[in-house]
Amino acid sequence: MTRQIAAAESGATVVGVDLREPYLDFARRKAESESLTNITFEKGDVRALPFPDATFDIVWHKYLLQWVGDPQAAMTEFARVTKPGGLIVSCNFDSFGMIQEPPDPVIQPLAEHVFSQFTDLFIGRRLARMSQEAGLVDIQVAMEVDNVYTVVGRIDAERRSNWEIQFKAGREHAIKHLGSAAMADAFTDGFLRYQDREDTASYCTLFFVSGRKPP
Repeated sequence: MTRQIAAAESGATVVGVDLREPYLDFARRKAESESLTNITFEKGDVRALPFPDATFDIVWHKYLLQWVGDPQAAMTEFARVTKPGGLIVSCNFDSFGMIQEPPDPVIQPLAEHVFSQFTDLFIGRRLARMSQEAGLVDIQVAMEVDNVYTVVGRIDAERRSNWEIQFKAGREHAIKHLGSAAMADAFTDGFLRYQDREDTASYCTLFFVSGRKPP
């Protein structure tokens, strides 16, 4: 997203932030290959950003706060580094992996248990209140379908691969919360087999919440 913004707004100075050096190195190489000269990438924790107060006109984040241990601290930091009158846009999912129709009597309770240990499944609906608590005003809310995790009928190869990557990354956590590798692998297999069915539908919502720092 940082590179897309830089490409769309060539007159802007765009800064991307991540906590992990491999991700930053990848982003820098991609930006160089795309000849983007108005972009930099900095290492930083969103709960303690390495920037002075009132640095940015706009702060944008997506698919982030659901993974942060203290998301309110991050939102407060976003407000701190935003200039008076500046805009903060928050985009996060809601009901991640939770809404399946028809719900499978075995997979559904396991999904609710496992996914709730990984992430804040319902943070989207909390973004407006979090923005208020960070001192933002003129708060606006929009919702749309999250096309990554909303699937009707048999899942396509690209989105199935995305789920496989998610499960691989979280396998050790799943083992911890389900009690064994066999249980974790059975859950993964069962969930993906559900997604492979023609007679199912899965839904997820994206919340877009914007607010301004008071002048």
